[in-house]
Amino acid sequence: MKSSDIDQDLFTDSYCKVCSAQLISESQRVAHYESRKHASKVRLYYMLHPRDGGCPAKRLRSENGSDADMVDKNKCCTLCNMSFTSAVVADSHYQGKIHAKRLKLLLGEKTPLKTPGLRRNYRCTICSVSLNSIEQYHAHLKGSKHQTNLKNK
Repeated sequence: MKSSDIDQDLFTDSYCKVCSAQLISESQRVAHYESRKHASKVRLYYMLHPRDGGCPAKRLRSENGSDADMVDKNKCCTLCNMSFTSAVVADSHYQGKIHAKRLKLLLGEKTPLKTPGLRRNYRCTICSVSLNSIEQYHAHLKGSKHQTNLKNK
């Protein structure tokens, strides 16, 4: 299969498989395919899925020149080609959205990644609000609007 055949499968007039974007109109299609975000995702896609079937292009080498598999994960992330100053910074990166997206692309998953013990959304059904962190959720529960809604229900 030629690379142009692969590109036709990835980029159609109505759908971009790389970005998972539904393209309804001609203007939307042109705007999407010319966008920086699309270009960035295409570059990442081809780094993770090279056309020649070889290894992914983004590979780091350790200080002594050995393979990337030997690199300490607290010093760098070979998937995102990032280096870290400490284990705390590395942990923050590995729990972040960018790393999760790239990992999802690499694994070819369609569903969002779930990290055990981490939630990104907390919901109060009484007030019909969504909060981003457990701290915000607890503050909301102590707040006057929540207390009023709690008494009214």
